Amino acid sequence: MGCGKDGCGCEEIMGLAHIGVFVDDIEVSKAFYMDVLCFECFDESAIDGESGTVKIAFIRNGSCVIELVEFPEKKKRAVDSVIAHIALNVKDIEIVQVCLEKKGVKFETEKPVELPMVFDNGVKYIMFSGPDGEVLELNETM
Repeated sequence: MGCGKDGCGCEEIMGLAHIGVFVDDIEVSKAFYMDVLCFECFDESAIDGESGTVKIAFIRNGSCVIELVEFPEKKKRAVDSVIAHIALNVKDIEIVQVCLEKKGVKFETEKPVELPMVFDNGVKYIMFSGPDGEVLELNETM
């Protein structure tokens, strides 16, 4: 699918590759995503630089791929970010919510928010945070 402009190259764009998340401790973040959200780690590397080693781990669950990045120097991240949240598509939001609560996840609301005007039949969502404050969303299209 292209924009119709000859030679622009946008027809080569195939979709989302991954979402990058800066983390303080890559092992803590991997454990959270793998143990709590059932992601799998499929690639890890360490890149030596002038200020130390940058650790990178790619994790996935279904088509959702997240790149966890730990820098050697812990830096304060801006509170305001251009990425608002990472939404995970789920089949039954209530079942996933109960499962995650049993694993210690605290949600921003007691139950999912319903938006019947979004998409054809509506959507339900609920928000929570990862170990580094990244905002995560469970999202069920109705």
